[in-house]
Amino acid sequence: MQLPTNIEDLFTQTFEGMRSVKLGSASETIMVENALMRAHLSYQTKITRTKKHGRQFMVLLMEPTRGA
Repeated sequence: MQLPTNIEDLFTQTFEGMRSVKLGSASETIMVENALMRAHLSYQTKITRTKKHGRQFMVLLMEPTRGA
């Protein structure tokens, strides 16, 4: 996975009122978390499991969306 120059551009979805990105693997999630730490941005990671999609990782930026 190639990360964008501005890590915030990756967060195009909304989850629980927060900007988020959905990832399919732990290694991608770790890359995004490391980039967020280098940028000094607060985040939260949620892991969901379903029979249909398997394990998915949601990384949420801890700032409210602009429209909320």
